[in-house]
Order: sequence, then C-alpha cells, then structure tokens
Amino acid sequence: MTRMITLAVAALCLLASEASAQVTASSYSSGGTAIATANGRGNTRLNARAVATGGGYARANMTGSGRNGGFASGNSSAYANGGVALSNGRSSANGWGARSHVNSSARSYGGFARSNGTAIANGNWANARANSSANAWYNYSSSNARAVDNRWPSNQPTYTTMPVPNQPVYTTFGQ
Repeated sequence: MTRMITLAVAALCLLASEASAQVTASSYSSGGTAIATANGRGNTRLNARAVATGGGYARANMTGSGRNGGFASGNSSAYANGGVALSNGRSSANGWGARSHVNSSARSYGGFARSNGTAIANGNWANARANSSANAWYNYSSSNARAVDNRWPSNQPTYTTMPVPNQPVYTTFGQ
C-alpha cells in the first residue's frame, strides 16, 4: 500500500514539474563567443543570457510555448563588447487566459546588435506583450518587437436593450 502511494506521489510530482517548467540558461566568456539557449513547453518562465567581452559575438535564444490556459514568459539577452550581439525571444500561449510575454535585448559596443521579440497569445482573455531593444555604439543597431492577441469567440450571452422574451442573444466574433 505504501509503495502504491509513493508511486502515485512520484507520478504527481512528475506531472506538476512537467506543467510548470522554468528554464534558465546563462553563459559567460571573457575572450569571446558566448551562446545561451532556453527552450520550454508547458507553463513556462524562461530566461537566456549570454555575455562575451573582448572578442565579441554573444547570442541568446529563448523559445517558450504555454498550453491549455498557458503562460509562457520570456527574457532573452546578449551582450558583446567586441562586436555582434544577437538576441531572439519567442513566446506563445494557448487557452483560456493565455499570457505570453517577451523581453529581448542585445548590446554590442564594437558594432552590430540585433534584437527580436515576438509574443503570441491565443484564447479568451488572451494577453501578449513584447519588448525589444538593441544598442550598438560603433554602428548599426536593429530592434523588432511584435505582440499578437488572438482572442477567440467567447459565445457568452449578451443582452440587448430591448427585451426579448425568454431568449438571450448570443454573439460570436469571427476572425
């Protein structure tokens, strides 16, 4: 009996950890070339950070997917002192009350920094936010942020100002 309870508790913990994945990746290099990648699915909260100085080139990638009332958050950052810092953050969430947030940042003091952030939320009461910034002191910088709320029809009853006997009016908003 105790083995059965132990197995049930272990399976429950495994399912709970699967549903609430927190992913963090970080990298550091003093000479150059630092890459950090964070990927997760479920009810995620993700981070990726890469720092490279001197020689430069730091890349940070973050991809998250929240499902079934999902929450997928973000943060992706890259810093390169010698040059070239790329940062990509992508987050998507599906379901009722889906929330998808992305913060993406890239800095390069030697030149060329690019940052992309995309957040997509699908479902009723969906919320998507995306922030992106890029700085390059010695020339060229790019930044792109995109947030999409795809709010599905709710089929909730709405009532007219004129009384209709015994019939609520249902409205559907198509896409």
